[in-house]
Amino acid sequence: MNGRMFGILALFIMCGAVMPLMGHDMGSADVDAVTADRLRGYCESAVEWLLGQKVPNGTVADPIPWRRNLVISYRIPEEDPAYPYLMGRAYVYDSALAAIAFAMTDRNREAEEVLLALSRQLRPDGSVWFGVNAHDEWPSEEEYTGATVRSGASAWAGYAATFYLRKKALDIPDFHRDDRTGRRILFFAEKAAQHLLNLQVNDVRDPRYGLVTGGMGRCAPDTGGDGMAAPVYSDEKIEWVSTEHNIDAYFLFRDLWMLTGDEIYLRAADLTARRLIRLWDDEHRQLIQGIQEDGRRDTQLPLDTSSWGSMMLRAAGYTEQADQTLTAGLSRFQIEESGRFRPYADDLGRLNGNISPVPYGGREISGEPPDIGWPEGSLGMAVAMIKAGRLKEAIRIIEAAGACAVDGALRYASTEISGQFSTYPSVASTAWLVIAVENLLDPEDRDLFWEYP
Repeated sequence: MNGRMFGILALFIMCGAVMPLMGHDMGSADVDAVTADRLRGYCESAVEWLLGQKVPNGTVADPIPWRRNLVISYRIPEEDPAYPYLMGRAYVYDSALAAIAFAMTDRNREAEEVLLALSRQLRPDGSVWFGVNAHDEWPSEEEYTGATVRSGASAWAGYAATFYLRKKALDIPDFHRDDRTGRRILFFAEKAAQHLLNLQVNDVRDPRYGLVTGGMGRCAPDTGGDGMAAPVYSDEKIEWVSTEHNIDAYFLFRDLWMLTGDEIYLRAADLTARRLIRLWDDEHRQLIQGIQEDGRRDTQLPLDTSSWGSMMLRAAGYTEQADQTLTAGLSRFQIEESGRFRPYADDLGRLNGNISPVPYGGREISGEPPDIGWPEGSLGMAVAMIKAGRLKEAIRIIEAAGACAVDGALRYASTEISGQFSTYPSVASTAWLVIAVENLLDPEDRDLFWEYP
């Protein structure tokens, strides 16, 4: 165990494995009342919109029974060409975010309903499909053409369950052991974690050692003769390693240890952090995108390995790098100091299939990085700023996003890129607005969500 993790372990033991670490020196008093009221308004409207996305609803009135209470990811106009294909799609990551948003705002019944619905999506190996239809049986173990499994989505699903149980433990310490629902949710979180443990590379000679691989199935954009991108599916095990997936796994492992005291999760979190720091790029002051199957470093610079990366680095004790990547990220990803952030620093055409595919319509992929405003990513940067104590910058980002909300919802992106980004009202963006506001204004939620000692 390295020195950083040993120090963190000592602090956790003193505070108790089940309890979160409280006492960060910032609270809602750091935000003036007028601003706080405005941000609370954004948050309340966002939660109401998210509740309307939970099935059954006006879009999917009669969901498949085992997918009841999942949250469909987009609100798509009926006249849109994508409507027949995506109107009932529930991406697992999005439902996980919605469950966290519900838990943060004390909608415990709705949070439990979503988490139990996610638990019903468990596959035999502990994974969950990246996305499922709420209105029909795709994908199933019998028919899954076009479906993928991603380690990051599985980690977020497990993390949402763990977050809920840790929050519940503040009032009912043994809820995850004594309550039937608590036990079901914990079982789901641990199955997801075991799946990720099984994906960790065990060969110490491999540059990917200690990190989890990507999952299963590839749906990558391919530009045909007409210049438009279309998805091409292949059913294969994904051997590349995504930094973002491993950040997600780190927090699942670490927080499951804090909840259960099982040191297998502490060891997994420690190993993940020690291997992720090897993906630090000194020149760009950021974690790179990952490692290819053949061991080559994938040097693409995504926003999430800057923002989410900063939170992981801070939590694991790499404070200097955590601060550096935030400062670098502000100049690298922010669009003209607007509080809006682009998803990538480089050519979007280099993506390797990590982004949720929305393959119908949209503009073609170019070799230039367009200035796409990405609310989900922008709000992730706001939360990272909050963790660093940079509240003024965080407020500016949240305000910029909240001002763009329509009926409480934020679009997934400002510009459509075929196969990669849509402009539909989005659960992911809207849930991150709730998460950012709650991290800013609620010390309890801040001290539970991706917190640091």
